Amino acid sequence: MRTVFIVDDQETSLLLARKALEGVYKTFTFVSAEYMLKFAEKVTPDMILLDVEMPKLNGFEVMKMLINHETLKSVPVIFLTAKNDPVSEIRGFEQGAIDFIAKPFSPPVLLKRIETHIEMNKLLKEIKSKNDELTKIYSLKDNILAMISHDMKNYIGNIQQAVEVINMRYDSFEGIRLVNMIEESTEKALSLVKDILSLNKLETETDTLILTTCNICQLIMDGEESLKMTAKQKNINIVYDLPDEPVYCMINPEKFQRALDNLFNNAIKFTKPEGLITIAAKKYDDMIHIYVSDTGIGIEKDMIGKLFDKFSKAGRIGTMGEASTGLGLYIVKQIIHQHKGTIEVLSEVDKGTQFTIKIPITSSP
Repeated sequence: MRTVFIVDDQETSLLLARKALEGVYKTFTFVSAEYMLKFAEKVTPDMILLDVEMPKLNGFEVMKMLINHETLKSVPVIFLTAKNDPVSEIRGFEQGAIDFIAKPFSPPVLLKRIETHIEMNKLLKEIKSKNDELTKIYSLKDNILAMISHDMKNYIGNIQQAVEVINMRYDSFEGIRLVNMIEESTEKALSLVKDILSLNKLETETDTLILTTCNICQLIMDGEESLKMTAKQKNINIVYDLPDEPVYCMINPEKFQRALDNLFNNAIKFTKPEGLITIAAKKYDDMIHIYVSDTGIGIEKDMIGKLFDKFSKAGRIGTMGEASTGLGLYIVKQIIHQHKGTIEVLSEVDKGTQFTIKIPITSSP
């Protein structure tokens, strides 16, 4: 049976409240808050009914004490009061009361109010408990994932070093073929580890994204040399068409660069040798549109709607066997949305694909 404390300096009010709760709740009555606080050392109630107008400590003063009380701070409090005015009610709610019941009260109404608030408090405790459990699980998962990923990267790094040594010593066709298989597998594994780490960080970060005013055109060009080196392996030509003047946006450079790199590398991955990639940007009022276009293999219509799904089934092998984790475009979309932007895609099989990022422009620094 649930326990209710009733605190009121009027004996009549105590008796009426006790009578109303009889047989439904186990009740303890107190003519002052001091008695109630002392008794709370032995018993913790599920609800406190507290009179507002009392001679020594009034209800508002008692609420201040309850908030700092070790065991009673989480117990819901309903004010019983003959002082039925908006100012008092607002003050009571501000100090932590969950409800006001005017005297003289109706026993059925009092019972219903108590029942409702006790059940609500029970649900809140359950939610808090589950939330604490989930927080611990996520924390444990993050720690395990970080440790595994750290070790995995080390192991993969060791394999890559061994492959380099073997490459220098093996000269048979079969040996080279096996070494290439190992090399491709390690690259795929490393790519997967990086994407999983990025995904985990993206989905578990609760802090506000730290943004800075940045020239988006300069950010696009920062990776030009590295990008062209990657494209050179397939003889792919990259053309830039960007505004001559700086275009400033509020972004997180590290994260936004990750999104751009994913799109640029995707374009290279799905473009055949001797193909063309165009990276362009245009201003439209208070937005800038960033276009990443290729002359690649394109995407089938029924796959376009699945491109941005987590572990997307639209993931494919690149034109020279490059791996796909099915996470890259999901990560891109999350990052773009964090920047209050959108991403769209147009594609035609065997003709190419165009991704369009739209993000707000800000004033120059």
